[in-house]
Amino acid sequence: MVVCSRCSRRKAVMEQRYSALSLCKNCFLELFEKRVKKANRDFGLLRRGDRIAVAVSGGKDSAAMLYSLNGLSKKIGEIELMPVLVDEGIVGYRNLAMEKAGELCELLDLSLEVRSFKKEWGLSLDEMIKKRNEKELKEGACTYCGVFRKWVLNKAARELEANKVAIGHNADDFAQTFLMNLMRNEPERLKRFGPLSGIEEQELFVRRIKPLIYCLEKECALYAELKGIPYYVGECPYSGEAFRGIVKNFLNEAENKYPGVKYNILSSFLSIKKELSAGNKSESSEKRKPLICEKCGHHSSSKICKACEFLEDLA
Repeated sequence: MVVCSRCSRRKAVMEQRYSALSLCKNCFLELFEKRVKKANRDFGLLRRGDRIAVAVSGGKDSAAMLYSLNGLSKKIGEIELMPVLVDEGIVGYRNLAMEKAGELCELLDLSLEVRSFKKEWGLSLDEMIKKRNEKELKEGACTYCGVFRKWVLNKAARELEANKVAIGHNADDFAQTFLMNLMRNEPERLKRFGPLSGIEEQELFVRRIKPLIYCLEKECALYAELKGIPYYVGECPYSGEAFRGIVKNFLNEAENKYPGVKYNILSSFLSIKKELSAGNKSESSEKRKPLICEKCGHHSSSKICKACEFLEDLA
């Protein structure tokens, strides 16, 4: 029997190759929650008086995030969590994941707010992809999904009068996004990406927080398993179209050969982000002033937001 490296008493349930530690259930759960607390301390994610729209999907990451945030918010006090699920309309996938999200919210005595692509635009993602194929458009399913999900989530957060949106991006996601931006020669995107994004004074864009920045994907799954948190295991049928999948496989192989690679990339990103943030402070407020989409009236980085642009293409 392998004994826990920390407490030296209980049987280990997992091996952290990057830390050379074997951890029992109690020590692992404690470590996971400490990392969420560390993210909160390092980046000022949660504060008393916050109304936080928590983006849930029914998957392991958002489930682990909601559960851990629920405990942390109670310790801090005077924080309201409002779970929001965006239903893209992926038959045989999102409907099943939605059931698990509902179970978790019921377990935590929280009310689940559901918004859908179909209700907003009269088209589900499945229907959008069908139109895309008919018109022979080149955008990937994940590109459509990402743009429309962000739009719907931001709208829901504003209507719920939330001052923050919690997103379940884990350490793997940060490492993947960092590499993807470099590989696409889009380093400017890193200025907007991070554990805390958005400007507090912006009225049309609700700031985003990412409490799982220090938690690896497989550890989010283990946390959910050990806590008995309901989550859906299936994979999105469109995931094969994503460039992210290629980067994800590359990082997983690298991590397997060289444990700690993902955290090293995360550390590099945070160092570069710090330098970029220092540079941003010298920019005028006029340069940072957000635009408003001329069609939908929502927050945008250009005169016509990407959601409206895509809708025109699909019409």
